[in-house]
Amino acid sequence: MLRKYKKVYLDIREKITDGTFKSGEFLKSEMELAKSYSYSKDTIRRALSMLEMDGYIQKIKGKNSLVLEYGRFKNSLSNLQTSEELNRIEKIDIKTNLISLYVVQGENEIMKIFGVDDKVDFYKAIRNRVLDGEALEYEVAYFDRRIVRFLNKEIAQSSIYNYLENELQLKISHSRREIKFRNATEEEKKYMDLGKYNMVVAIENRTYLSNGTLFQYGVTSYKPDKFIFSTVAKR
Repeated sequence: MLRKYKKVYLDIREKITDGTFKSGEFLKSEMELAKSYSYSKDTIRRALSMLEMDGYIQKIKGKNSLVLEYGRFKNSLSNLQTSEELNRIEKIDIKTNLISLYVVQGENEIMKIFGVDDKVDFYKAIRNRVLDGEALEYEVAYFDRRIVRFLNKEIAQSSIYNYLENELQLKISHSRREIKFRNATEEEKKYMDLGKYNMVVAIENRTYLSNGTLFQYGVTSYKPDKFIFSTVAKR
């Protein structure tokens, strides 16, 4: 079940992305929003802080929050969004294709990342994502099978996070990300429509549960001319 502040965050974010709240306009005051949603001011304040962190609004001292310009196809570096969520929010149709799903064991790099020995095994899911007939994203992800005990083709091809959160009741907290611009691998060239590009934007992810446990490691590669990743830097 979503927490109250997350419900407010998602509702306001959708209203910004669908144009209900337009850039350059001000949101209602925290007090008015609290009355509108029937939640406390602390809940509203937390939701607004998330919106500001993700670049949707700017809090202005002595005034209400200002709605910022937020173009389509932007993916915030400070927010964990699935393709399913992006489809709903951005009114687009990203299709996920499962390339392979199998169990691996004894891969030195993965054991080192998770800090385990060769007795621990992992699901390895390889997928690509297609928008308007163009394969723009390629993902290789490892899931610790001590935590994610079961995955199948149907789950991997729809939404793994939806399954983890709603079926397994796991509390996904945050992801540490490292961005690299590098030459495309042969697999990326095969499963992405790179066209004239020989490079990808590769984001290495380590994703944790709310108790601090690392449960997923992976690398997602993007065609460089199609995706914009945004975050907000504050002084």
